[in-house]
Amino acid sequence: MIKSLFKGTIILTIAGLATRLIGFLYKIYLSNILGAKMLGIYQLVFPIFGLCFTLFGAGIQTAISQLVAANKNYTYIKNILIKSIVIALSCSMLLSLFTYCGANFIAESLLGESECKNMLKILAFAYPLCAVTVCINGCYYGMKQTAVPAITQLIEQIARVLFVYFLLILIPMADVNIACKCAVAGIAVGEGISMIYSLIMIIISLKKMEHENSTKANVVKPLFIMSLPLTGNKLVVALLHSVEMIIIPSMLKLYGMTSDNALSVYGVLTGMAMPFIMFPATITNSLSVLLIPTISEIYERKNRKHLNKVASLCVWGNLAFGILSTIFFLIIGAKIGVMVFNNTAIGIFIKILSFLCPFMFVSTTISSIINGLGKTYITFFITITGLAIRILITVKLVPSHGISGYLISLLISQIIVTIMSFHYYNKYFK
Repeated sequence: MIKSLFKGTIILTIAGLATRLIGFLYKIYLSNILGAKMLGIYQLVFPIFGLCFTLFGAGIQTAISQLVAANKNYTYIKNILIKSIVIALSCSMLLSLFTYCGANFIAESLLGESECKNMLKILAFAYPLCAVTVCINGCYYGMKQTAVPAITQLIEQIARVLFVYFLLILIPMADVNIACKCAVAGIAVGEGISMIYSLIMIIISLKKMEHENSTKANVVKPLFIMSLPLTGNKLVVALLHSVEMIIIPSMLKLYGMTSDNALSVYGVLTGMAMPFIMFPATITNSLSVLLIPTISEIYERKNRKHLNKVASLCVWGNLAFGILSTIFFLIIGAKIGVMVFNNTAIGIFIKILSFLCPFMFVSTTISSIINGLGKTYITFFITITGLAIRILITVKLVPSHGISGYLISLLISQIIVTIMSFHYYNKYFK
């Protein structure tokens, strides 16, 4: 079991690192094309995408992976795949319609930036494409076959980058607004091409399983029972996270910054500094994706000794990795900002954000373990507590201390989340 988990993590990590590397180069390219302000505007549409993704995909993917992990037969997997795609597609199309038709309201009233209007309309076309891929990936995670989701992730990123790169070469760019719309269109194109690949691969995989002994089972009821609470939990989290991201530019304006400066700082932090901190998180995120069905499977077998071994190995391993990541960023953080972006502020952000790594990596791992045990309400409570604290500190400190107030809120909230996670972890595994 540990060998299978390790192998799957390695596959996802390699693809994730490659994807992150391409993403880094792409962000550097975009920052040069768009500038800090337009990069900030570009980043503003992602909370909306994240919110909609939560509704049509986040809960159902986790539910599919857990259900498939518990019942790996051809008929069951085929039924759950078809029915989950129908559900996810229906939901995503409604959300696409809502985003497209309500783009003006979302951009002006919620995001406070009218320039996001057309970007949101373009982004809406990505939802149904993403919904199909999410369901297919859920099946593969449940079967512990990580190669296809890993390659899908890589294809999506490569397709997005190549599309935007060649489009900006072919079309003369006099306006960064057009370049920004092209970047958003790249998201939809990447999702479309990766969806085609994942569809081809799941058809091939199911054909290989056709002659296996199979049993029919009702999949809709357990799918809804498992996915609805997960979606509800993740929706609240996504809402709070969206509020957090959207209020940062507004709070910076209260600090005394102009709209352009506020968006520039927001773009530097979220579009340039944060991706560096999230680079090593590729490994812990890959592990977390596979940890949920793995823990769920061991828990179903009632093998407490093996469960303790897997959980302990993952938690303490990620703590050590987080400490090493912090040391690494403290040493070279300043150099990264100057070498890559020619911006000293990015280096300062990276050095401060580096202290998040041990806490973030451990809490992410423990959350996956707790979810695998079926205690999703615990992770839900911990996550919303952390986000609520972060938002409150942001509202309190940013108007008086600027972006430093937000960095403080990140550190304090993440420490609290980790302490709470460890409390529940020790309570179960003591």
